[in-house]
Amino acid sequence: MLVKFKIFYYDRGWTARATDHGIITEGETIGELVDNIIEATELYFEGDIGQGEQITITVTTEPVPDFILELDETDAEPLSQQFECQFTVDRNVKATSC
Repeated sequence: MLVKFKIFYYDRGWTARATDHGIITEGETIGELVDNIIEATELYFEGDIGQGEQITITVTTEPVPDFILELDETDAEPLSQQFECQFTVDRNVKATSC
């Protein structure tokens, strides 16, 4: 199974949202965000993933979505960091690689 996340930095923290699933999580750092993405994805698919199946997660940065800027009525600083990662979560051995 492939789960794609878009992440952005806003208001001193990172936010991740899955593009095709109802998963949203946050973290103060990229490392914390990746940990939270893994945990949130495992919980979201907890009853759907069978023995031996793996979840592949891709993460790419995006600018702050317009709807957030409109809610705050402020301009966000442009994203200066680009981050892309792909990792696999194996529920049976709880191992990840990035």
